[in-house]
Amino acid sequence: MQSTTPISRIMTRKPETVKPSDTMEDVRRIFEKRGFHHIPVLDQGKLVGLVSYTDYLQLIRSIFDNSQETRLNEKVLHATVVEDVMTKHVLCLSQDDTVENALLIFKANQFHSLPVVDARQHLVGIITTYDLMKVLESVFAEQAEKVDDPT
Repeated sequence: MQSTTPISRIMTRKPETVKPSDTMEDVRRIFEKRGFHHIPVLDQGKLVGLVSYTDYLQLIRSIFDNSQETRLNEKVLHATVVEDVMTKHVLCLSQDDTVENALLIFKANQFHSLPVVDARQHLVGIITTYDLMKVLESVFAEQAEKVDDPT
């Protein structure tokens, strides 16, 4: 794999999504069940935000760190909607952007995920730093094979 490889080759297609009106309890279930750390937020098919595991944890800390009883805290979690927690202005990539471009954006902004959208801002995938680590791993494996078999 090369730095000029389009991210469409390594992105996750059709990632799990939520709507702005979904609750943070819905988000919690996805994080726990699927193990994801970033969930795109769609409104009528268009990307309108991103909710991260960090966003979720900040909400949990603000709710559960106070002295209220647990039942009341859980009601707040059920009542809080994604729109109130999500990052609204999300930097996105297109399918034609390269692995190198994604890497530079991650590095410059300390992001951990970037949604991939088409020209109409419809979500087509997501790329994460984990995806880039898998690319790097494959590059190292290719180089090791060349060293082991110089022919």
